[in-house]
Formats: sequence, structure tokens, C-alpha cells
Amino acid sequence: MLWGWLHGMPEAQPKVGNTFVNSQRQQNSTKGYITVIEGYPRLPVEQKKISPSGPNDIEGLTDSELDRLHIATITAFPKSTEKRVISFGLYGNDSKYTIGAIRNAELAPLYFPGWIARFYVDSSVPPDVLKRLKELEAEIIMMQTTGNDLIAGMFWRFLVADDASIDRFIVRDTDSRLNARDRLAVEEWINSGLPIHSIRDSVWHCHPLNGGMWGGTHGAIQNIGAQMASWSAKSAYGEDMDFLNTDVWPLVENKQMSHDAYCCKQFPNAHSFPSKRYLSYQHVGQVFNHLDEPVQKHIDDIRSKVIDEKCRRHVDWIYG
Repeated sequence: MLWGWLHGMPEAQPKVGNTFVNSQRQQNSTKGYITVIEGYPRLPVEQKKISPSGPNDIEGLTDSELDRLHIATITAFPKSTEKRVISFGLYGNDSKYTIGAIRNAELAPLYFPGWIARFYVDSSVPPDVLKRLKELEAEIIMMQTTGNDLIAGMFWRFLVADDASIDRFIVRDTDSRLNARDRLAVEEWINSGLPIHSIRDSVWHCHPLNGGMWGGTHGAIQNIGAQMASWSAKSAYGEDMDFLNTDVWPLVENKQMSHDAYCCKQFPNAHSFPSKRYLSYQHVGQVFNHLDEPVQKHIDDIRSKVIDEKCRRHVDWIYG
């Protein structure tokens, strides 16, 4: 059973790209509303044994069946002694991000078993959100919000690259959701032996590095904190990505691999995704709103564009 936190908002209803079912709302006088989520997804597959041997064997499977299949694959991945972290930044009380943070902390053990969900936060995050994240065994890093040489909140999550205690990390957005497609791509990166990973899974992702869709290994980027501190415009929207593509990309371009659904011809060492896109057009980096619903416009953007054959793992995977 998964738990979601809704701060006094109407109950979220499942939409395209979201497989949660059987929601109930319970009133809690101190925490607002708690949404109880059941059936996401249930293991093992009870009605149908799925043992596909190739791309044609998954045709006709529902998104839920595919997700269960992928989770079984993920569960069977070799265990690692590496310390692995999924790094998020969280500040303020906007429920789009606070709910997203909790949802990702819930999803991490399902799709990224053995990885630690870490949140770089400040005192503007509601205490009950922090409490719930801790209950979900997320790491909380409290950031300084006064003084000189501050690093803006959207940059905090990049500090994971400077943490000498970590062997491998990925950086993700709180308003997106961890999913199987993401984890399967990350496993291919791990097996590549390359120190940097970039993901591009939407028509809007055609940049060398996207703020919440990249990762690295210990030592792959040196002194990123100092580089961020010297970046001139740290608070403007999109500056985190400008920083990555101006200062970081030139350092890592020749030691990275990417998974790229739409712009694989534009960047070096780009690979197709190892999993077929779901019928719901779910994607890595997909944005969700404050009701835990995927943004329909982004789904429509993917649905409207068949991808280049070069960017497909199999020719009939027309949406990657």
C-alpha cells in the first residue's frame, strides 16, 4: 500500500499515465488529507503469467501488466555494494512539489530498490511533509537559506555530485515520477561503465543535460558546488539547466551515454530506450500537477509525433 499526502486539496483522481486505483480520503485534523492508494501495482501478476522473450511478445499487454513485468526484471537485477542516491531538491509549500516528493519517496523502493531517495530542503517545506519523507526512509539534507554565497534551491540537488560517500547518483525532479522506463535505462548506463548518464524522453528534452534527468558516478564531476556558487544568475527559472549545459556538459560530453527518444541524432553516444513506451505515453521526466495527475499537454506532444527509426530499439516501437 502506498500513501500520498494532499495538503487540504480535493482528492486526486487517476488520469492517463497514472495507474493508481481505489483511492479513499481520510481526514486527519493535523495533517490535512491523506490519500490511501491501493493496487499500485500488485505483484505477482495473478491472472496472466508473462514471460516475453522479445519485443513481439509484449504486444497486447496492458500498461499495468508491462509495469509488473518490468518490476520483476528490476527486482532480479544484481545487488550492488555501491551507495546509490536519487537526488531531489524541495523548497516551499507548493503541493505540486510536496506531493511529488512524497510520491517519489514511495516509488523509489519499487523501481529503484537499494537506492536512497535524498531531498535537499530548507525550512520553507511544511514540517508534516518532512516528517512523512523521514517515515519513508528518505534522507533529508537541510540547506542554508541565509548568508553569503547561497546556492538557489533548484541547484541544491546537484550537490550530490560532490558527496564523497556516494558511489553513484541520479538527479530527478520532484514534480516528475520515478518509473520502470527510467530504471531500465539507468541499468544500461550502469552496465556501460561510463561515468555520466543523460536522458531525453520528450520533444521538450533536446538539450545535452536536463536538470532532473541526468546522473553520474563519484568523481565524475569535480567541485560542482564551487562551480554553482560562481554561477551569476542562480535564481532565474531554467538557470540550473543553463548551468549544466554551459559549465558541466563540456566536461562530460566525451564520457557519457544517453537514452534519447527524440533527438538521438543531435548528441554523441545516444541510445534508444530498452523498454517500449506505455500506451499512456508515460515518459521519464513526465510532469505531474498538484493533484498527482500527469500534465495532458505533455502527453499530447508525445502522442502527436512518431519518433525517428534511429531512436527506436525496435522498428515497431513508433513512440520509442
